[in-house]
Amino acid sequence: MLKTAVLGAGYMGSAITFPLADNGIEVNLWGTWLDDSLVEPLIKGCPHPKLKQPLEKTINLYYWQDLQPALEDVQVIFIAIASEGFVNIFEKMLGHLDSKKDYYFFKLTKGFVEYEGKIMRATEAAFDMFARKFPGKDFNIASVGGPVRAMDLSNRTPSASMYGISNERIKAISENFSTDYYRIFTTNDIPGVELCSAFKNIYAMAAGVCDGLYKGQKEGLYHNMVAFLFNQACTEISQVVFSAGGEKQTAFGLAGVGDLHVTSVAGRNRRYGEMVGKGMEGEAAFKKMYSEGEYGEGYIALKLAVPWLEQAHPCILEKLPLLKALNNIIFHKSGPWAEFKELIKKLGF
Repeated sequence: MLKTAVLGAGYMGSAITFPLADNGIEVNLWGTWLDDSLVEPLIKGCPHPKLKQPLEKTINLYYWQDLQPALEDVQVIFIAIASEGFVNIFEKMLGHLDSKKDYYFFKLTKGFVEYEGKIMRATEAAFDMFARKFPGKDFNIASVGGPVRAMDLSNRTPSASMYGISNERIKAISENFSTDYYRIFTTNDIPGVELCSAFKNIYAMAAGVCDGLYKGQKEGLYHNMVAFLFNQACTEISQVVFSAGGEKQTAFGLAGVGDLHVTSVAGRNRRYGEMVGKGMEGEAAFKKMYSEGEYGEGYIALKLAVPWLEQAHPCILEKLPLLKALNNIIFHKSGPWAEFKELIKKLGF
């Protein structure tokens, strides 16, 4: 029987324990130093503060000081750390692993990371860190994409997830996590899945900005505009994925269009965009959400995505007018309505 550690006790880290536990898999859930307020009530038997659901009683809970015991005797490791902390936690984790054992890593982290002076996909950094720690050893990793909203998954509402896999061994391991409500699909396109996961958080903010601009004064009368921007977001995500060596099919499948849809209608990034649409500055909105225990992933992803594109794929930026508009709104204090109006004028014909 597989023994699994989940690193990160937030929304997605805790939600993934439901299908794992339902499959009879022993799970160690470890919280970072930022998760003490989540782990403490769970240890007392209370519902998860964010998911509003009690975890299964078979879940073993660990505070941040107990990373080593949380990793003891595990074979599978899910990593659900915010992108800003991914490199630090991954390095700490590697220090507790046995070089004689084979491990299977499932990355739930979304967004880009800063590693050795460069901005890159989290899996790229992980490959390098693993190779340095265990030279010559196979790195079994899957980049887990959506469309999976943590609240839905923890309520056992049917969900589908796209896993970008490094090899057939980790595909076989993945089959152990599927349930009648959590269906897993796989692809060899790790870059595509990973970039979709990052950019869907960015583009979902556009739907939120529309809510901020129109909700209340034009309630129910701006669906056309949201659809227009959604279509443009799908087009731009596919261009990014293809330029980076991924498959356009990934962008128009579950990991791309599917994940963008659920994040646009119900995610934290939609809420962040709504705050900006109502007039709050980008940084202030991010800090407000953070102070309330919510993490605006799209804000950080956009902050890193533009310089990543500038250094790795500079020619494509001119093909991403919605991305540029969001960047102007969030980081250059440009008016949302003025940016969207100019964008709409440029598109078409």
